[in-house]
Amino acid sequence: MKFTVEIPATEEYASPDAVRRVAGTLEAAGFDAAGYTDHPAPSRQWVNSASGYPTFDPFAALGFLAAVTTELRVMTYLAVLPYRNPFLTAKSVATLDRLSGGRFTLVAGTGYLRSEFEALGQPFEERNELFDEAIDVLDRAWTTDPIAYEGADFSAIAQASEPPPLQLPHPPIWIGGSSRRSRERAATIGQGWSPLMASPDFARNARTAPLEGTDELAAAWAEVRSMASAAGRDPDQLSLQVDGLVDVETMLKDPDAALEQVAVYEEVGVTHLLVRPPVGPLDEAVEMLERFGREIINP
Repeated sequence: MKFTVEIPATEEYASPDAVRRVAGTLEAAGFDAAGYTDHPAPSRQWVNSASGYPTFDPFAALGFLAAVTTELRVMTYLAVLPYRNPFLTAKSVATLDRLSGGRFTLVAGTGYLRSEFEALGQPFEERNELFDEAIDVLDRAWTTDPIAYEGADFSAIAQASEPPPLQLPHPPIWIGGSSRRSRERAATIGQGWSPLMASPDFARNARTAPLEGTDELAAAWAEVRSMASAAGRDPDQLSLQVDGLVDVETMLKDPDAALEQVAVYEEVGVTHLLVRPPVGPLDEAVEMLERFGREIINP
């Protein structure tokens, strides 16, 4: 099992020294990857809600993270593709991948905050179509020169995208979300699936499909693998990253129980488990991340 951390942008984590220290701790502790999420213009109501939080620009923050590490993979968790012109995203991804030495993973989703779409001038009701368009453009931008493409609100006649990513033909793309459509995308065009374990109430607020318990996860993953086989792809080449809505502090309260749960996830086929770092003073958070490495990652 590999472990990913979603790094917050709360006050204790929002300085260069803090990011540098946390990144070094994650790398030394044996974490595989670290990510930042994507909310460029959320509503104040959402930020102040129980599910809201402050955020960095993920591409800029990941660039800093890559610069202060050597082995830790960097990922968007997750990038909302409909927010941006896909050529801008292609350039950000290629730059990050090349300057990180080929350590970038693009976890991508459609987004769910209507007011954020409106603030960014993007049609919320067309987010699925815009997502599919973006995936198509990204692939072509990294593999075709020049690229011509007639988009919903842009026209590319004969564009170039250089330098290309270091990972060829492009960095891994993991599809976020738990819906049937997300599973189909993961199976047919992605290199992985990154669902969120969610109760019906939570899923309704996040505009995704409910996914409760490892039995449901196992059935969903079997479906993804079956669809991949039907599409002529090797399902064993797909990664499965699960956000179990667990945090480092909770897992450290009972490491034995945490390891048992990790083993259950591994049996299902999970390759990466996403966890959240501790809140509170940075010294305490760093200490817990170090313990996590000793007691959970390398017990």
